[in-house]
Amino acid sequence: MTTNSSVLGRPREFELETAARDAMKVFWDRGYERTSLPDLIAGTGLSRGSLYKAFGDKKGLLLAALDLYMSDGLRETATLLSQPGSATNAIKSSLLRYARLSSGEPGRRGCLVVSLATEMAAYDNDVAEKTGRMFKRLQQLYVGAIIRAQENGELPERNELAMARFLVCQIEGMRVLGKTGASETEMLELVECAMNMLSQ
Repeated sequence: MTTNSSVLGRPREFELETAARDAMKVFWDRGYERTSLPDLIAGTGLSRGSLYKAFGDKKGLLLAALDLYMSDGLRETATLLSQPGSATNAIKSSLLRYARLSSGEPGRRGCLVVSLATEMAAYDNDVAEKTGRMFKRLQQLYVGAIIRAQENGELPERNELAMARFLVCQIEGMRVLGKTGASETEMLELVECAMNMLSQ
């Protein structure tokens, strides 16, 4: 006689990812400290026992959700930056995506990585390590695009690492401003400023 492991045992892998994505929304809306176990049970549809078996504890679920969020965001940025043609156009396209995410309703919600970094990184080494690694990976993606633009003669030869770090700071600053209700027009103006800085 066979049994359904998703009912009687540890949830299957695709169910774990679904649960982590559902938990992501809860943490995104409430932050870590304000999220309770009942919030997570309601948000994921899993029982207390299933959550503990799958993720260990509340923080384990947070880290799983954070990994998914960062992976999704980095993949989208990498896709935009690797598009064929002009490297500067690719950089601008990626910045315009962040401008859209930083205005309107998405802007009010903000970036989960920024929210958790400001809430927890000062005292939680795991969150500090994960969010720091994400920012470095984002920086590396922009370094690659800037080098490609320099090789194509689209941008002047400058310190690509410093310029990439500038862009990451610009992006995350936009995400913070978006939480205060900054308009899309304001975000687009910042993108133009960033592109002008790159070309100088």
